[in-house]
Amino acid sequence: MALKQFDCIVLGGGLIGLTAALALAKLNLNIAVVERSSLKLLKTSTGDQRTSAISASSKVMLDTLGIWDLLKGDAEPILDIRVSEKNTRGFVHYSHADADNQPMGYIIENEIIKTTLIDAIETSSNVHLLFDHPICSFSDNQTLIRLELSDGRSLGGRLLVAADGANSHIRTLSGMKTTRLDYEQTSIVFTVNHTIPHHGIAHERFLPGGPIAFLPMTNQRSSVVWTEKSAIANDLVNLTTEDFLRGASLRIDNCLGKLSLIGSRAMYPLSLIYSGNLIKNRLVLVGDAAHRIHPIAGQGLNLGLRDIAHLIDKLAHAQYAGMDIGDHEVLRRFQSSRLVDNMSLIAATDGLNRLFSNSSFSIKALRGFGLSAVNRAGPLKRIFMREAMGQAGKMPSLLEGTLPNYED
Repeated sequence: MALKQFDCIVLGGGLIGLTAALALAKLNLNIAVVERSSLKLLKTSTGDQRTSAISASSKVMLDTLGIWDLLKGDAEPILDIRVSEKNTRGFVHYSHADADNQPMGYIIENEIIKTTLIDAIETSSNVHLLFDHPICSFSDNQTLIRLELSDGRSLGGRLLVAADGANSHIRTLSGMKTTRLDYEQTSIVFTVNHTIPHHGIAHERFLPGGPIAFLPMTNQRSSVVWTEKSAIANDLVNLTTEDFLRGASLRIDNCLGKLSLIGSRAMYPLSLIYSGNLIKNRLVLVGDAAHRIHPIAGQGLNLGLRDIAHLIDKLAHAQYAGMDIGDHEVLRRFQSSRLVDNMSLIAATDGLNRLFSNSSFSIKALRGFGLSAVNRAGPLKRIFMREAMGQAGKMPSLLEGTLPNYED
């Protein structure tokens, strides 16, 4: 078959891949999105109970891309966050009153975000969805990257954006090296109703096996991410629903009253995966393909959205300068812009998990003291809040609410 050429090919039809395609379309590029699953399957509800915490800056980005108005009816504002540890008096309470009375973020079901992104992309004349066709091979040269699909089609592009997840196929084919660490923990994800209103408060309680988080959702529901050592998690999901929910409620001191399960419980083994390099010839990794982090801070999707925002800035500047968007120097600037953010969040989430999984009595006493100290230290607490809201440091255009300024 003849080679079909695009400015940019996005590999992966998940949340990051679809968002990347929507953002790239704003640069008037001709985009192809390649995904091994069928479009019909991606549009069909699978009962996926996962949600995402959308930070304040990520909300601004989605608004700038034109989809926030379609999402906000299903988004529950996070007004306060209460972080504590079982059997200690230490805690940190982050209040929206210290953030100009604005929500610190929002909780939305992943399936709703996904279908909203697909609907938006289907109205974009410069984005082409090529679903239900896995990649057989790829090659690159100085001017083009080429993909061969399972149906025999050949695609060419100046840039390939790999957003195909933590086990990225294209990352493996390209020979890019990764660091992997098995946490020997598993997150159990489920949704509950509760008899006491959540009032927009997200609860995170640290326990020896891992944290448990109750995240406020619309219609008086909460999304629960219960992380435990994998052997214990397997035992937990085999409990009766009543005993399982009783155990979950006890871990946050029954502060939401009686729980009722909505749907099923799903298990997700946890590991740290990151690539030492985010770029290769005409290839760039974003989202989980570049870094899969521990969910202890709920920042995985936000980190991927920041990847996209920084990439869009660099590509826009390249367009203005008359440069090839796949030029190594353009991609090198992108990689440099992501180094501090990526590595600091990897270190922070890994370090927090190790710190709070340590059962040493002296370490536990220090943790309780540290939480209380942060709670009393107003300026320090506000710094942590700005980090969680994605508003620390110099931000790329999309996170500030504008499309890139080509003359910047």
